[in-house]
Amino acid sequence: MQGQTINGFELKKLLGKGGMAEVWYAENEIGKPAAVKVLNENLASYPQIVERFHNEALVMVKLDHPNIRQVYGYGYIGNRHCIVMEYLEGEDLDALLKSGRKFTDEELQRWWNQTADALNYTHAMGIVHRDIKPSNLFLDKNGNIKLLDFGIAKVKESMSMTRTGALMGTLMYMSPEQVRDTKNIDYRTDVYSLAVSFAQLVSGERPYDNEKSDDFEIREQIVYKPLDLKSLPLAWQGFLAPYLEKDPQMRPALRHFEAVMPKGEPAKTVAEPAPKPQPKKAEAQPIEKPQPKREEIITLPDESGEEPKSKKGLWIGLGVGAAALILLLVLLLKPKSKDEPQPVTSTIEQVVENPVVEEIPVQDKAEAPVDSFMVDTFAVSQARQQAEAEEAAYKKCTTIAACDAYLKAYPAGKYAKKVKAKKDELEKKEKEKKESKAKQTEKAIETNAEVKQNEVKEEYVAPAIVEEKVVEQEIFQMVEEMPSFPGGMAKQMEFIAKNIKYPQIARESGIQGRVFIGFVVEPDGSISNVKVMRGIGGGCDEEAVRVVKSMPKWQPGKQRGKAVRVSQTLPVNFML
Repeated sequence: MQGQTINGFELKKLLGKGGMAEVWYAENEIGKPAAVKVLNENLASYPQIVERFHNEALVMVKLDHPNIRQVYGYGYIGNRHCIVMEYLEGEDLDALLKSGRKFTDEELQRWWNQTADALNYTHAMGIVHRDIKPSNLFLDKNGNIKLLDFGIAKVKESMSMTRTGALMGTLMYMSPEQVRDTKNIDYRTDVYSLAVSFAQLVSGERPYDNEKSDDFEIREQIVYKPLDLKSLPLAWQGFLAPYLEKDPQMRPALRHFEAVMPKGEPAKTVAEPAPKPQPKKAEAQPIEKPQPKREEIITLPDESGEEPKSKKGLWIGLGVGAAALILLLVLLLKPKSKDEPQPVTSTIEQVVENPVVEEIPVQDKAEAPVDSFMVDTFAVSQARQQAEAEEAAYKKCTTIAACDAYLKAYPAGKYAKKVKAKKDELEKKEKEKKESKAKQTEKAIETNAEVKQNEVKEEYVAPAIVEEKVVEQEIFQMVEEMPSFPGGMAKQMEFIAKNIKYPQIARESGIQGRVFIGFVVEPDGSISNVKVMRGIGGGCDEEAVRVVKSMPKWQPGKQRGKAVRVSQTLPVNFML
């Protein structure tokens, strides 16, 4: 490969090689550096791997952001697919963490802000990364974050890479909705994953202990158990907690770091901002009321700082002060119109009292507590998602129930008139169908009556009662004593773990998930009728069948003391 040229860049030296691709350092004729990612030759015949590789380039070439790695182009060297990318010097945050480096709070805040900007930009473009984790956050030589690896990114609803039952992403950092249903997720899964990643970067500890817990237990924790943030500083606890809500609807939009104390903390730790030096009798002084930003203070102390020397001056000062106070009260009590700009403040006390802010009303972008870019991109993303959801609901309107569901969700929607017309048409067809069926039934009854009248009447003879024999070969779903693997569930899991082999094609394609195998435990404990109930492909289905067939004899199931045939279903996990 050395010396080969692609898109004007000549490959100079090999930087690294993995199971999926090689990365080469390259330069063009004017000395501009680039990193060229070359798909391994033996994987070119696997369409799913090629699709994932091509998807990474297709997504990244659309993105132009200082905190996202740039892609210059896509091409081929022989039959090998290549991505020409920005050359970066540095190391990813996961590698730095493993090397024992301690990050300062200032660094972590800057990295969070940069990554949040990158993701807000990405989400506004309709792209969901789906694999946010420390190893995909690259720290360049200038100390700035670069977001990497869009290989499994989801572009709106056009992606077909995700297979039913397959997990796409890295389990340790997945959101609850990503664990439950990889296909039906949106940008908020990236929000959750980013918060998990920074919980690890701040604490230095992995979010879940995969040495003490298996993948199934980790999934349960992700879906049902709140992430433990106790080892984090209070400011980070309060800031990350809203982004780690299990319900994606409860997660706020990504914003720059702002210290927020967690709920339930003693008031003394958060009730006051950073204390300023006060006189010993400060508590006896009157509390000064906040003034509206646009108000002018009518009464000001004399520049010389001296007290008035005459009673006349004193009375004048009191009169002016009273007038100012009355004016202030009138303005404060005056109802403010919706169009009038409102002063917006964002103090630490307000954030502490309401740490979870789902929606930020923005009357004046110059005064808004979040920068306008983040608000705009979030609004665009929300509007796009709502439009896409409405369009998806409209496309499903092929039944009366689906039409009703659309009209209930979008009574004044873009397609409301069309859906109403469609519903009327469907109801008309349904009515005609019922009338036709009723006529056919009525005709059949008349025909049967005529036939019966012409039939020779025969004397009715009741059939003899025949005693039914119990069929021993009947397959039971539930019995009094269910079959069991010799040694119990723990031994069964141990047997599968020792005998299962991960298919190479599935490993290289990133396919993982759960295969459900159905089988019958015979009266002698042997296994029969082994079949795939739900699979994930990539050779995993066949491997699961092989392992189940190789199991030793079970303790048979019993019904009324007799061994009988009992059907069983066994999930076999394949996790990278």
